[in-house]
Amino acid sequence: MKVSGPRWDAAGGVHRLPSLDGTTGTLLACAVDVVGPDPEVALDEFAVDTVVCLMERDDLDRRFPGYVRWLDGAIGGSRAVWAPAPDHGVVRDVEAASLAADVRSRLERGTTVLLHCGAGYGRTGVLAVQVLASGTGCPGGRDLEATLAAVRTARPACGPQSDAQHEQLWRLCGDGIEGPSREGA
Repeated sequence: MKVSGPRWDAAGGVHRLPSLDGTTGTLLACAVDVVGPDPEVALDEFAVDTVVCLMERDDLDRRFPGYVRWLDGAIGGSRAVWAPAPDHGVVRDVEAASLAADVRSRLERGTTVLLHCGAGYGRTGVLAVQVLASGTGCPGGRDLEATLAAVRTARPACGPQSDAQHEQLWRLCGDGIEGPSREGA
């Protein structure tokens, strides 16, 4: 569900993603164009406790060098997590699972977490689905297809945008099975 006003429309807006069962935390998603120009303004406007940046440094350096400096200064505290992944790509499964567990833990503590990548759809959606589908690990958590549908209802087009992202999501959250075809996804 979109929670931002017209000010953020050109950047795709900020969307509240489905709630994590039994928690008071809030999961938000957006594009870097919301956070990059002035992270403190964006985080204050949406009462964000932690921003999770999924972009690689060279992409950020070209567009928002001030944001890179902010991230460098904020890492290690509770304000930022920088977990770069290649555009349309994935990181190692163990890294992806660890990041999802970290975000889940923050939500369980009542934290508001803002996820973003370049456009706020692919890498952001994969992480959001993994967080929401997971229990103590994805198998046995929420139904993966239902979770993906709920995330896409909250932020249209959010979710895997490549075969690698789709396959990783199914490996980590689909009981290790390949999952259905991406046709119609």
